[in-house]
Amino acid sequence: MDTKKRTLVIAILLIISIGNYSRIIDNGTIRTVEFLSIFVIGALTALLIREIATILKGK
Repeated sequence: MDTKKRTLVIAILLIISIGNYSRIIDNGTIRTVEFLSIFVIGALTALLIREIATILKGK
């Protein structure tokens, strides 16, 4: 898969996961689903940063 296409897919997944998290958060306690959403947001952010660094390093 092309690096730019992979970056776009990761960015879209990150936007979807942030939207999902903002939809399910309701109070101050963190349930398991909310924890997993936070974990996925962090993982996707790390992947996106790595892909952007790869693109910038290639230029």
